[in-house]
Amino acid sequence: MATAARMFFPAGDYHHPPTGIVQLRVIRGGSSYAEIDLGAGLRRVFTRPGDLLLSLPHRATRFKIEEPRELTMITVDPSLARELLMSAGGTIDELDILDRPMRDPLVAELCRRLESDPPANGVVREWALGLIFANLLRLGRAYRRRQKPNVLTSARFDRVLAAIDAELEGKLSVDRLAELSGMPRRAFTAAFREAAGLPVHQFVLRRRVDRAVQLLENSDLPLAEIAHLTGFTHQAHMNRVVSRLKGLSPGRLRSRGRDEEP
Repeated sequence: MATAARMFFPAGDYHHPPTGIVQLRVIRGGSSYAEIDLGAGLRRVFTRPGDLLLSLPHRATRFKIEEPRELTMITVDPSLARELLMSAGGTIDELDILDRPMRDPLVAELCRRLESDPPANGVVREWALGLIFANLLRLGRAYRRRQKPNVLTSARFDRVLAAIDAELEGKLSVDRLAELSGMPRRAFTAAFREAAGLPVHQFVLRRRVDRAVQLLENSDLPLAEIAHLTGFTHQAHMNRVVSRLKGLSPGRLRSRGRDEEP
C-alpha cells in the first residue's frame, strides 16, 4: 500500500498521465531551474535538495529538468492516504492546493528515512506516513489561508480615510495606513487599490489637491501656507500638481472662487 524508493532521472522532459496513486517526491541531489506542472500549469522554478513535489491521483504531471535529479519517491495507495488524512482531521481534496514545489524539513527527513532506513515494524511505518500526511495537510491549510482574498472592509476603509484626511499636512506612510487597516502592507496596498480605484500614493495626492482647492477658494491664506497645510513639499510642487490634476493654476482657482462669490 506504500513504497519508498531512490530514483535517478537524467535531464529530460517527463510527462505522466494521472496515475491513480499519491506520489511524494523529495529532491535528494541536483539544484537548477526546471519547468514543473503539478496540476496548475507549467511553471519555471528553481529546485534544490529538500524540495517536495506532490502528485495526486487525478493529476497529470510534467517535469522538464535541465540537470539530472536524484529523488526519494514515496508512493501511497489513495485509500491509505485518505485513511491517514482522515485520522489527521482532513481530506485528500485539501491537498489540491499543493500544486508547486514546497519545503518542510520534517516531511523531507521522514521520506528519506522511509527510503534509506525503513522501519521493520509496520505500525512505525504507518505512524511515519501519518505524520507526513498530517504535515502536508497543515501546509495545504496554511497555503489556503494565505490565498484568501484580502478585503478592506467599510469600517477599515473609513478608518484609513479618516487618518489620511487628518494627517494630510504630515508625511503619511503606507506602513502606518496598513497598520491602521490591520493588514500586512502588501495585502493592504492591493486591497486599497481595489476599494478606492487608485494606488495609495495617487489617492493621497488627490486628497491633498482637493483640500488645497478648498482652501484656495474659501480662504485668504498665502499659497505657500496652503502648500504646507496640504502636505506638499513647497509651493511650486503644489502649483505643478494642482495645475496637472485640475487644469487650472492655484492662482486661477483662487480668482475663480472669488468671482463666484455673491
